[in-house]
Amino acid sequence: MLLEEFLTYAEVQLEIQLKEVIAVIQNLPEEILLKPASNNGWSIAECIAHLNSYAEFYLPHIERAISKSPEQAEPVAFKHSMIGKYFINSMDPDRSKKKFRALKRHRPAGISSPGNVVLDFIQHLENMLILLKKAKNKNLGKNSVKTSISSWIKINPGDAIQFLLTHNRRHLEQAKRNL
Repeated sequence: MLLEEFLTYAEVQLEIQLKEVIAVIQNLPEEILLKPASNNGWSIAECIAHLNSYAEFYLPHIERAISKSPEQAEPVAFKHSMIGKYFINSMDPDRSKKKFRALKRHRPAGISSPGNVVLDFIQHLENMLILLKKAKNKNLGKNSVKTSISSWIKINPGDAIQFLLTHNRRHLEQAKRNL
């Protein structure tokens, strides 16, 4: 796949998520955002706070990796790495129903302002759109991004972008089940 095709695909996914959060979640009252899931799972605000913690971890690393990648004059191919595909597929709600226990640092705790949690997430999505624009004509397979699991496990920036988008989709679906 060409990098341009990958970035267009990622941008479409990101736009869908952004529109969904704005249309469905942004203007919900606090009591709905904070209401625990019927299965004792996370509330909508907790799902979004969890996604914020991942964005806060990954976006700076992705931005650094993209900025270090050289400009390419010719169209560049993009291919997911084997480990990147594994992480992406494991988070894909259509491919994996496996439940994961969130790492302690990514577990939401004590949300006092759920509206701000949602606004922060919208800002992260908008920042990711900017990163996709910066990634144009870069080689996303060249540099690496450490994962939140371990600094020893690294994936390329394109894998990290797709992982974040897939992880977002997984938890946005979880959040919507609370409506």
